[in-house]
Amino acid sequence: MKIQDILSIFRVLAPEENQSSWDNSGVQIVGETVETDSVAVALEPTPATLERCLNWGAGVVITHHPLSMKPKALNRESMYMDVVRRVLKKGAWLYSAHTSLDTRPGGPAFWLGDDLGLKDRKLLEVEKGYTPIEVSFYSEDPVSREAADIWANNDGIHSVSQSRTGEVRLVCDEAHWNEVANKIEFSLGKRPLFYIRSLTAPRDEVGFGEVGRLPEPMSWDAFVAMLDDRIQRDVLMISGPQPTTVASVAYCGGSGAGLIETAARSGADVFITGDMKYHPAVETPICVIDAGHFSLEEEMMRRFADELAGELTDVNVRFFEGEDPFRVHVKK
Repeated sequence: MKIQDILSIFRVLAPEENQSSWDNSGVQIVGETVETDSVAVALEPTPATLERCLNWGAGVVITHHPLSMKPKALNRESMYMDVVRRVLKKGAWLYSAHTSLDTRPGGPAFWLGDDLGLKDRKLLEVEKGYTPIEVSFYSEDPVSREAADIWANNDGIHSVSQSRTGEVRLVCDEAHWNEVANKIEFSLGKRPLFYIRSLTAPRDEVGFGEVGRLPEPMSWDAFVAMLDDRIQRDVLMISGPQPTTVASVAYCGGSGAGLIETAARSGADVFITGDMKYHPAVETPICVIDAGHFSLEEEMMRRFADELAGELTDVNVRFFEGEDPFRVHVKK
């Protein structure tokens, strides 16, 4: 399969336009390979992980974390230099789906909410909001049902209609407009003059983490036991006031300590995240469970690999397990 076609699917499943302003989602290293039948998926672009992916024969490696947030000079030995050298030597491509994947509605970043069966789920932090556009143009001839169906069946189309005066109106997500415009031009044999205006509603939002209700309130012990079954980590670090009963849960994969106050305001009884620090743990007004940055996002990428395999039917997709950089020492 052509590399550019593979990258197009990456960008559908992890839209680059949704990434945070500080992020570096997207192509990290441009390779010489034009086609490949093997795509590797991993959490972290470490030299050891890349070595395993490339030795397997991956023409493209997609990781969650970027190789770096900012460009770096290749003027000294470092982990960055080691990865660049290995990838370029194989002619492979390296791609990052970072906050572009974290924020995709219904994406694998929200796997914990799925597994806990949370109801009435809402974003914990909205990163960006999008409203559709209304497009109108005039057609002297009635638009055929076949043509209207082709336009309406395009991703991002909300409605298609035509008035008796010949005015055609479409409500469309802005990100999909160029593709729709090309189909209209093809159907009519010419490109009409489009009148476009932004709408104020409905509004689609993307962001980080969620809050929702459990199907039924649970005792604290039962809730923690349920987490133990779902989170692959030997130790859960718990801080803040421990509730007797858990009915509402907030979570954010990766590093979410900055959302503690937001989780508390949402009414959650518990907030699950990673990368807690001492002072936020001391001051938290809500019970926080640090399940580990690695464990939450490793599972996310495992599920993302399964999703990719369903989309890239002509390509071998393999998930490469990572290694938690933290090790537990139990005092004897």
